Amino acid sequence: MRIVIEDIPDDLGSELALGILSLLTRHTPLSAAAETAKVFVQSDWTPERAAHLVRDLPARGLTILRAVVGGSGWAGVESLRGPNSEETWKGLSATLSKAVSRGARRGLWPDGIRLPITATVHPDEERRIRGFAMPSEIVAPFAEALRTVDAEHG
Repeated sequence: MRIVIEDIPDDLGSELALGILSLLTRHTPLSAAAETAKVFVQSDWTPERAAHLVRDLPARGLTILRAVVGGSGWAGVESLRGPNSEETWKGLSATLSKAVSRGARRGLWPDGIRLPITATVHPDEERRIRGFAMPSEIVAPFAEALRTVDAEHG
């Protein structure tokens, strides 16, 4: 049997998972439960979490986020460089990591949540950024978050 429980607050997720395992072991021999039962706790980006991150990003990070979401999970640096091709995009990973860490400290999402955007590099030049990517399954939550935050600013 498969039981799926969705939309549980993060602060209850671990406690709920332990409770389910405890209940299962009371009604099933421990060895059988350990071999067959699996409890997954999924914590990832929701539109609400993404909106908090959007509000916390500096302008440059927000520009990249908008481009990546608008590109369905990809933005090449050539499209981000601006009219004179002078913009450089180093440092986004550190900026994003700090914003994600701040959100985790504030309890807005679980500690260790994955970064929503990662830089990709040229195969021949490991330090030259080629573009920025976002996993396809979190593009929609971030698109919704951008709409929400834009609506707040009228």
